[in-house]
Amino acid sequence: MPFFWKKVASIEKMLSDYFERCDTCFQMFEKALGVFFDTGQGATFEAAVQKAHEAESAADDMRREIELTLYGKALLPDSRGDLLGLLEAFDRLPNMAETVLFALRCQRIELPKNLVPLYRRLVDVNLQSYYLCRRAVDALLSNPKITLHASKEVDEKESESDRIEREIMCQIFDTAEFDTGHKLLLKDLILLIGGISDRAEAVADRIGIVAIKRQI
Repeated sequence: MPFFWKKVASIEKMLSDYFERCDTCFQMFEKALGVFFDTGQGATFEAAVQKAHEAESAADDMRREIELTLYGKALLPDSRGDLLGLLEAFDRLPNMAETVLFALRCQRIELPKNLVPLYRRLVDVNLQSYYLCRRAVDALLSNPKITLHASKEVDEKESESDRIEREIMCQIFDTAEFDTGHKLLLKDLILLIGGISDRAEAVADRIGIVAIKRQI
């Protein structure tokens, strides 16, 4: 990772472990929602939610360990600040995935069958946003010249997510059979899921700025 410093194997390993835990959280997020859409809440859903929580918690612990380690290494303050800022921005992504799952579990949200395909699309687009953001992070740490393309893809997914969010909301509030409370729960779920692509876009923007700084 010479982009930030001369090769420091310990930090490289810690970053690899951190992002692996974040990826696990999103894998469990995808699994839990797949189960939820297919069969509703049950033992398999609960197990995936628990594993997502464990991965998010482990990622949080690893991030704090990385921060402490960075302050003890011979990094230039600017390099350290760039990396710490990136980690802080990225760290909200697994937390947001966990929040969606806890909202489903705690609020016992039931999706109308006609809206399930749209919610599936929304989840899929936001998962793509996360993984494109991860690719942008990898690019920044290995080949910053290609970060602009990676960041643009995240932006496109965020726009697609916005379109799906509006489509679902219109259908919800145009339907007389839902009471107001149910409509608000469904709306909040849309915003929670869509927030993932919003955050991924913010991280990608930060990545682009850091990449430009490093090439000046």
